[in-house]
Amino acid sequence: MDDLFEQLLGSPLFEPRQRHHMPLKSYMDLTIKRMHAIFGTGLINNELWMGQPRQSEFSSLCELMGYVGAFDYALHSSIVDHMIAVDTLFNHGSGAQVNRYRDEVIHLRKVYAFGCTEVAGGTDVRNVRTTVTYDRQNHSLVLDSPSPEACKCWIGNALRAAQVLMVLARLIVDGEDQGHHWFRVVIRKRENGRLLNGVKIMTCDPKGGIHANQVAAIRFCQLKLPVDALLQRHAHFTDEGTFVSDLPLPLRFIEALRTFLQERVIFMAGIRHSAGLTAHLSYRFAHHRLIQAPTGQVALLSQPMFRQRLYAIQLKALALKYLEQAVRKRFEADWAQEAKRKELHVLAALCKAVGAWQGLEVIALSRELCGSQGFHHYNQIVTQRMDCEVANTFAGDSSVMAYQVIKDAMARPRFVDSPPANIAQSVEAQILKQCRKATGFTHAQAVGLAYAKALDLVIQETEALGLLPPATLEDLIGEFADQLYPWGVRKPQRMGVEVSSTQIEALATQLKPPQVLVSALIDSPDYVQQFTRELYEEH
Repeated sequence: MDDLFEQLLGSPLFEPRQRHHMPLKSYMDLTIKRMHAIFGTGLINNELWMGQPRQSEFSSLCELMGYVGAFDYALHSSIVDHMIAVDTLFNHGSGAQVNRYRDEVIHLRKVYAFGCTEVAGGTDVRNVRTTVTYDRQNHSLVLDSPSPEACKCWIGNALRAAQVLMVLARLIVDGEDQGHHWFRVVIRKRENGRLLNGVKIMTCDPKGGIHANQVAAIRFCQLKLPVDALLQRHAHFTDEGTFVSDLPLPLRFIEALRTFLQERVIFMAGIRHSAGLTAHLSYRFAHHRLIQAPTGQVALLSQPMFRQRLYAIQLKALALKYLEQAVRKRFEADWAQEAKRKELHVLAALCKAVGAWQGLEVIALSRELCGSQGFHHYNQIVTQRMDCEVANTFAGDSSVMAYQVIKDAMARPRFVDSPPANIAQSVEAQILKQCRKATGFTHAQAVGLAYAKALDLVIQETEALGLLPPATLEDLIGEFADQLYPWGVRKPQRMGVEVSSTQIEALATQLKPPQVLVSALIDSPDYVQQFTRELYEEH
């Protein structure tokens, strides 16, 4: 971890337990203060995204954002909400617009929010109902939510802090629908200030996690905008009021979704670090938890049954780590090649779906391993489980992402000239053969194909770098059996017999997080004394 970033996370502003002892509004305000502090370091911002001036630091960005996710997933999601809004500006704004606003977004002089999802449509952004109508008489635009279904919903940062909202809407010119476009909309003059006339906001609380992210639902009531609120990389209005676009109407929706790529890789970094942290805490708890045995008290880690359960969790967390590495490397290698952009879109959807499903599984299993201590917020695991629950809908519904992956696979035959090279590719080939025979796919097949393609990436990553002994790789592959059993993936028989302490220690070394991220009582041998201190203190 970067020294400056480690110092920041170790400062009083980032004391991890204070979130559990303050009102929700104070926790929300603290999160925005932390965002400002993080952006003040210059280590996290959109200039480190692919295609931007500091893109050579993209790996560092992913790693640091992963650490933020492990520290506080609400903070992670709040930063991502700002950065995906900025990515929209960079992707769809004209050169003049990007230059005009670059400083305020890179240095977080203004907090941005991302206004895409609508309450009735969710991930179905093709059918957004929000409209922006050109007012020819005043040479201006009018933003409106014409029905309750059109309200922008689950919009992070928007409740109080965000001053600017990037809005996806249909542009109406002289009664004609000109398709999807992005608009830069000012909703407040200052952070935490009064809303402008024409903007109504309500909280989406109480929600199931990421409580500090200021998630809101937004209605626009004939809000007047200047014509340059339209992002103008591909479209603009002339001074005479003529609408001009260099994209034909059918391509405008496709181009509008260009922004849904890199944030899914950053999401993957966050969920895999969160899962890795909880697996690490389970391992540490097993070192310190004493149980009674015939020979006296022994550590929980000495028990074969516990090691089997922990080993499975470690393997799943490790697979996420290798998957994230594999996808990130392909983004770095192929981003400049426009012809590869479709493949990167599929990779982003793949890592988003499998990352959410497997990350949540690791966190849930880790919580069980730690018993009642896993249920205490100071031990971080149940906190991660609560906050990361949003993962299956954040950055796209995981099942919808899997459907995109299998549709692409069916459209582009992969094993025409060469046979499958590993068991994951064999599963993929089997599923595709079944789907083509049935001229469609089931949900189970979509999920199976997503896991098979993820496992293929993991296998390639580990074999290319020699990261794991063959037996451990075989065990890791076996952890995909729950999803891939119908197509021949099985757990090795030896996994049900014995897992050695040496195997556990080897994986624990690979999963160990920076110590600054660990605040759990169960990380320390005296966790019992810490937990009960107030009962034994002299007063």
